[in-house]
Amino acid sequence: MKAIDIFRKHKSELVRLWTGAVFDTYPFETTGFLRTQEDPFGNPVANMTKEAAGGLYDAMTGENVEVAQTRKALDRFVKLRAVQKFSPSQSLAVFSLMKPIMREHVLPELMAQNDLAAYLETESRIDSLTLLAFDMYMEDREVLAESRITEIRNQHAQLARWAQQLESGAVPSGDDR
Repeated sequence: MKAIDIFRKHKSELVRLWTGAVFDTYPFETTGFLRTQEDPFGNPVANMTKEAAGGLYDAMTGENVEVAQTRKALDRFVKLRAVQKFSPSQSLAVFSLMKPIMREHVLPELMAQNDLAAYLETESRIDSLTLLAFDMYMEDREVLAESRITEIRNQHAQLARWAQQLESGAVPSGDDR
């Protein structure tokens, strides 16, 4: 059996285990909700995580290594992690969670076939995906910071207008807000 066939055979189980490991990074009171709420609108975190998991697994295993498709699989998931209250390392460490799962479920079969190289290539792809995710994460954080700065500037300008109106003796009405 070829290495890619072994990875394909384990895909649904490993994606499920990795998704569960990602859910475990959230606070205890959140993980039950993430695991049980199936509505994509009611539970966008679980939906985005599950959506990304399959595409990322394919990229990790060499099934689909086209950068544009990989970026698409990463995009919403990384954006989600970028706006949550995790440190950058906590946000992106989730990609490394796949390594021990693969070591337990795939590595023994590949070792039995004397194909350690295929496994090592997969771990290398996981590292590359983590770096790509880091670049995307930083882009998303920059956009978030810029929008916060714009919001603060707008609030400051509004306060300055109100202060000028008060200083000139004009009382702002409810419509001036």
